[in-house]
Amino acid sequence: MSLALRSCLVLLVASTAARTADPDPEQLFQKVRARVLDDVSHVPRYTCVQTVNRAQYRQPYSVRSCRSMIAARREAASRGYLTVRDRLRLDVAVVDGAETFSWAGARQFETSRVDDLVKSGATGSGEFVSYLTSVFGADTDSVTYLGQSLFGFNVPLAKSHYTYSTNGPDRTAAYHGSFVVDPATAELKRLTVVADQFPSGDDVCRVEDNMDYHRVKIGNGDFLLPAAATMDVLFGDGIESVNEIGYSDCHEYAGEATIRFDDDASAPGSPKKEGPAPASAAAARQLPAGLRFRIGLTSPIRSETAAAGDAVTGVILHEIKDRKLGIIAREKDVVHGRILQLEQHMYPLPRWLLSIRFDTLEHDGVEQSLALKSRERRGIFVFAQAGNIVIDQSFHSEWETR
Repeated sequence: MSLALRSCLVLLVASTAARTADPDPEQLFQKVRARVLDDVSHVPRYTCVQTVNRAQYRQPYSVRSCRSMIAARREAASRGYLTVRDRLRLDVAVVDGAETFSWAGARQFETSRVDDLVKSGATGSGEFVSYLTSVFGADTDSVTYLGQSLFGFNVPLAKSHYTYSTNGPDRTAAYHGSFVVDPATAELKRLTVVADQFPSGDDVCRVEDNMDYHRVKIGNGDFLLPAAATMDVLFGDGIESVNEIGYSDCHEYAGEATIRFDDDASAPGSPKKEGPAPASAAAARQLPAGLRFRIGLTSPIRSETAAAGDAVTGVILHEIKDRKLGIIAREKDVVHGRILQLEQHMYPLPRWLLSIRFDTLEHDGVEQSLALKSRERRGIFVFAQAGNIVIDQSFHSEWETR
């Protein structure tokens, strides 16, 4: 499942307020709104590392409708039993008011949609810019003061830019929620977004995003950025997916960004991330098809800390020759790649699913692109093992160029 929120608005339509002993709610809301929208419109280009710990649970009960599913979950003491868990590591850049993503450390920002990178499980976006511009801008049709510096809001379907997909085309949903502010500083502290009005027959019943905000120094100023977030998705089949998201290394981004759909650093004309590229990248060339080779890992993969998106390195285990070109690779030539999946499955049998992709080969000072004869250029490996695992230098894999 993929969730995304896109918006391009700057005006509030309506708000309602109740007079209490708290600071004047109307004035407080207007101050918070002005600060949020000013931050969004003036924040420089920046990038952060986003780490997402994901877990899927299954409830033991069986229900027939989303309404009963939501009610049963509300009364349940726990999320049920854990079935799958994994971790993602991404770079997210905010450029000209839009969020762009890549795997951590990739040379280009690749896409505005997380699900272009992550092919399984629930993903989402919007906590950097889109939720803020929508809730505090023209999508919201009502804001209600609830007391204790807590406000409620509603965004109807007609004004919503909240899009979602469940193995099909993008659709739009209405949503509502609340936000907490600091009355002394008029700072947004927490934003909760709930979508629970999906059409009958959709796979998803309810999505709740909770985002905590704080100020981070970016460039010459301090700006409002997410400190942590959670996304809780309740599906119609009883699966509940929980994403816990953390952010680190947020800093101003001076490079260019582009939407791309691969991680081939050698593609001509591809704008790069900030920082120098290897000198050999300019001389990158495509390997001939049909070459078979074995790779041994040199960077161990430890499930306790590793994430999809992490870089991996390996070495060629035997010399590779081509009839016309001669020696293509020598033993111990270095290859560079990336983890695309590292999932622990507990049900019905314990196992680990590892998916990796090798992108480039270093040979005689030249970095050569690898195009592999496999689905989406990746290798998929299953380890029938419970508990944490370490995949080390003893792990060898066989590949063929296409």
